[in-house]
Amino acid sequence: MTRPLRLVVTEGPDRGRKVELGTDESVIGSHIDCAMVLADDSVSGRHVAVRVEGEAVIVRDLGSRNGSWVDGARITQRALAIGDSVRIARTTLRVEPEPEPLAARDVRDGIPVHSDLAYAEARAAVLREFEHRYVVDILARHRGDVGAAARAAGLEVKHLLSLAARPAAPSQRE
Repeated sequence: MTRPLRLVVTEGPDRGRKVELGTDESVIGSHIDCAMVLADDSVSGRHVAVRVEGEAVIVRDLGSRNGSWVDGARITQRALAIGDSVRIARTTLRVEPEPEPLAARDVRDGIPVHSDLAYAEARAAVLREFEHRYVVDILARHRGDVGAAARAAGLEVKHLLSLAARPAAPSQRE
């Protein structure tokens, strides 16, 4: 199965913007109803229509006032391959495949990062796991002497005991 294709703005006011393409025709221009609305004031309201056909992107100029250009030649319709660019007014769009999703990396210390969660939730899960490991370790080093462990940790005994009472992160309790 091939990866979906997209157009990426490489030059112009909208540099960095992307639009995923499909077999249905998408319109690119300055009009609010376009699939990709460009801020370039030289782009027509409905400048080009694009669609995917196999491994190619078909670009069709919709009668724009400033034209559509590939390799310095004005086009009315053209098939573009991955890596090809089309210039519409002062904006350049390049055909790219959607990037492969990043594979989860193994963590060296075994603490799961939970990147599938929102940052605050992931941070809380990692912090819970760290606190659990820290309390287990410091109590073990002080042979269960809570007072000595609390002094070594720079914590009040009540705080150390409250940390010890918290459950570990869910993925570590299995």
